[in-house]
Amino acid sequence: MAGAGAARDVVVLGGGISGLTLAYFLRQALPKAAADATRIRVLDASSESGGWVRTARREGFLFEEGPRGFRPSRNGAEMLRLVEQLQLQSKMQAVDPAAQARYILRDGRVEKVPGSLLEMARWPLTLAVARAALRELFVKPGTLEDESVYNWTTRRFSPVVAERLLDPMASGIFGGDIRKLSMRACFPMLMDLEREHGSVVKSMLLGGAGGQDTLLDGTKKSDFVKKHEKSVSVSFADGMSTLMDALADRVTADPMADLLLNTKVTRLAVHGHNNGSTKGPSFVVESKDPMSGEIREPIKASHVFSTIPACYLAPAVKDSAPGLAEALDEIKFVDMGMVHVGYNEKVLSTEGFGYLIPTAEHEKVLGVVFDSNTFPVQNAEGKMQTRLSVMSGGAHFREVASLPEGELERNALDALKRHLGITRKPDYVRAMALTNGIPQYHVGFGQTLQRIEKQAARSAPGLFLGGNSFYGIGLADCVTQSKQLALKFAKSVSS
Repeated sequence: MAGAGAARDVVVLGGGISGLTLAYFLRQALPKAAADATRIRVLDASSESGGWVRTARREGFLFEEGPRGFRPSRNGAEMLRLVEQLQLQSKMQAVDPAAQARYILRDGRVEKVPGSLLEMARWPLTLAVARAALRELFVKPGTLEDESVYNWTTRRFSPVVAERLLDPMASGIFGGDIRKLSMRACFPMLMDLEREHGSVVKSMLLGGAGGQDTLLDGTKKSDFVKKHEKSVSVSFADGMSTLMDALADRVTADPMADLLLNTKVTRLAVHGHNNGSTKGPSFVVESKDPMSGEIREPIKASHVFSTIPACYLAPAVKDSAPGLAEALDEIKFVDMGMVHVGYNEKVLSTEGFGYLIPTAEHEKVLGVVFDSNTFPVQNAEGKMQTRLSVMSGGAHFREVASLPEGELERNALDALKRHLGITRKPDYVRAMALTNGIPQYHVGFGQTLQRIEKQAARSAPGLFLGGNSFYGIGLADCVTQSKQLALKFAKSVSS
């Protein structure tokens, strides 16, 4: 093993949340001698960093083109700590308390998911859900290592709970089909509760164990982290780009780091490895400008951290590591559509976060987020605005990426008219499609991941895998994985 002070050339593929936090955490985690001798280059195909996390301001409206916030509970504590480290506490905003109510569409009508016993008594699905919850107390734990979200939910609860509650949730988060999505990969906590307590309902009645008081690096949670990890969701007054801009500034301010934009990886050549020695490069990264087609100068690297989607990494390693490429190709992706609709007046009579739509409703949209309710601080100053984000696409509407923007907009406005009674012409509307937007963690994903890790270790040692293709699709999952990789790498360097 090379010494801590040996020169290293590290390349990070992808300049989104995973790539930028990786570069940031690497510099923090490495011992000083190793940090001073390690050059970090972050490559991204886009003209600006941030990946899917991007805030847009157009015609007086603020909208998120990707995630509109992050969940601060559980591993979200790592993101809260990052907010502290970047000194963004004063800019962070929790979801407005009045907007925490959730809704679902049932028989074409938007219905509130009960938040109290009184509301539960009035909810049409209460009897079916109560029966399913009572039944779940007496269902024996399953013996399968993995099963679909649909099979697990119907086995423990009922088809009604699966189709009316878990289905819209899975569509909203993963854009997926609950008959194909892996319960172990998508909702591991619920499977763990079943295994540990014999019943999910029983575990919830008893109350779960308290959260960890320390972070991944062993430091204690600050008062700031403890206070905000109880929030439902958080963002920033000026949108999620606040976080991405701060990360990019930290990376570019580092004299031993570079952020190379308009640089699309075309080939990752794996050369002779020497058991961890850094005497020579293990990789050559070939790339080009995706707009002009100009070939970039090849970059030699001792270690590569890939945070780009598996579907883009696979063709890059096909020549040098065909077994790895084949395993990566097992992960499928879905395209997502997003339509932002803005009004310079209050046209939404419903309070709350938004509503999700079960597949059984046979709609062309997955749900609607009430952005102006969730983060009213993001509304234009001095104006009464309504901002809505209409989601579509996913496993049940695969043609979304090929539809003209005008059709996506019409579908969205039609849904708002039928579901919410909004007939007024919007002051702003914009549609976009996110190609290969969300990886699909299908049943057996754990075995797929093992094959990928095995192939990477065998044919491309020195290649580390991160991003949302492997270990969770949420922002908190991505940041946590980046921190884990950085700590693991730093430990290997100093040992």
